[in-house]
Amino acid sequence: MGDILSSKDPGQISTNQKSILSQVWYIAWPVVTASMLDATEGMVDIFLVGKLGPEAISGVGMSRQIVFVMMVVMMSITAGTRTLVAQLYGAGRLEELRRTAEQSVILGVLFSVILGLAGVLVTEPLLMLLGATGDVLAYGSPYLRLYFAGSGFLVLNFVIGAIFGGLGDTRTPLKISSVIIVVKLFATYGLLFGVWGMPEMGVSGAAMGTVISRAIGTVLALWILIKGYSRIKLGWRWQLALNREIIRKMMSIGIPSGITGFFRNGARVLMYRVAAGTSNPTASIAALTIGFQVRLVAIMPALAFSIAATALVGQRLGAKEIPAAERYGADTIRLCMIFIAGCGTLVLVFASEIVSAFTTSTDVNVIGYEMLWFFTIAQLFSGFSIVAGGVMAGGGETRPPLYYTIIGQWGIMLPLSFILVFLGGFDTTGIWFAWMLGGMAQGIMTYRRYLKGTWKVTVV
Repeated sequence: MGDILSSKDPGQISTNQKSILSQVWYIAWPVVTASMLDATEGMVDIFLVGKLGPEAISGVGMSRQIVFVMMVVMMSITAGTRTLVAQLYGAGRLEELRRTAEQSVILGVLFSVILGLAGVLVTEPLLMLLGATGDVLAYGSPYLRLYFAGSGFLVLNFVIGAIFGGLGDTRTPLKISSVIIVVKLFATYGLLFGVWGMPEMGVSGAAMGTVISRAIGTVLALWILIKGYSRIKLGWRWQLALNREIIRKMMSIGIPSGITGFFRNGARVLMYRVAAGTSNPTASIAALTIGFQVRLVAIMPALAFSIAATALVGQRLGAKEIPAAERYGADTIRLCMIFIAGCGTLVLVFASEIVSAFTTSTDVNVIGYEMLWFFTIAQLFSGFSIVAGGVMAGGGETRPPLYYTIIGQWGIMLPLSFILVFLGGFDTTGIWFAWMLGGMAQGIMTYRRYLKGTWKVTVV
């Protein structure tokens, strides 16, 4: 794969390889670190509520998957924003860049209002649809309702992060994420257990900790953009009316990414429904929740390198430097896969210790240990799909990943998991095996599309 990924002009690569790798790493490492910090947010919730038992883990786990499905629509804004900002910045069209950044923030505000209102109204029906009953529903409902109520801050965090990412400014989001996770740790622990003078809110305290920390992060990020402490200055007076042309370009790139995220996270939610039909549903759902959180941390390097790839490739395409875009894309993929392999190795070596850190339940530990082995194999293919998708997004090509997500997860993973669990008698092992095969298929299809090179275009 290395030779194919390199470029069609090996001579050029050998001349600039060290410089390109250093630039990729310069952009990527803060994103990797910030993404790990962001993933820690969910780990904190699952770890702390785990003290209340498997039912609390299941309730919070189901709730977070619903949040992910509802939130992926924001990818229609963030994906389009990141590509447009990168290409406009690379082309030196700074006034258009400023207007595009303003429009993405305004659109984020409008979306967050709709999401918050709708989410609060459908909290319990959604949890019940996934099979939540009794204590699982009792724990999940207040957590999810509060999460939705404050989801606007989370939306704006991601939208503004996309602006920074497109500019290639990855250090500012890292600093903001550091502040967010510190506030999150103290606020969640204090509100969950009622210490340090804070009210005891139980599981709801975990959601409130997220709302508080994200609100602080949003205010800080907006202040940085308005004061001009990053690579653009938005100013205080914005054109609040939506610009149809900017929105059209943003949505043409972003909507396929949003739909991709919806199908990807929707598949995970339905996996909970399959797990609810196994021989030990509470333990299976708890193990699946832990697995998703561990996977999120392990896959963060791919998500981070994907953001870096979109910025680097998009800027080079905006400047009409196609060979440079090819080299940046190839080297970003190469570095990413090294990280993914390293993370996967660590997960396998410490699989038992990782699961037992979340719960003392013997059943959950046994199921979770087996799950992590299958998840780790799938991770290699998923990691490539994500970072290669970031390369292609630099040129605005976001439709193919949508098709491959539907095929891999809805055409293979979900039907196969249902067959293996309910008809084949494989119980939870059937879920993990189906997950692995779906991820492998998606990675192979993405690889073939990347090689075609149809992403090497300018959209601004």
